[in-house]
Amino acid sequence: MKFALAVGWRKSNILELEWSQVDLLKESARIHADQTKAGEALGTPLNKKALEILERQSGRHLKRVFTYRGKPIKEVNTKAWRKAIAAVGLKVFRWHDLRHTWASWHVQRGTPCMCLRN
Repeated sequence: MKFALAVGWRKSNILELEWSQVDLLKESARIHADQTKAGEALGTPLNKKALEILERQSGRHLKRVFTYRGKPIKEVNTKAWRKAIAAVGLKVFRWHDLRHTWASWHVQRGTPCMCLRN
């Protein structure tokens, strides 16, 4: 969830993220055109939080960035997800709400809406 709040990507883009799409030296990541809703490639600068998360994931899997017990994560609406949501006092919370939060934080800090293209 923290990575989603750091980059504002869709769930599928995060779950399917591969190391070949990440450039830690340039502090950026790229979503291929065939992986975006608009059909256009998307480059994203990575903030400090996103980089910290990626560094912790480094070396866990050769291809995929986010895994669980060595296997790619396919779904997040799991018992653990529901337990975490309940633990913070929420009754309903969707992954997509993380994108809304990311966008709201940017707008509150003055980022023009037309720049929030992802």
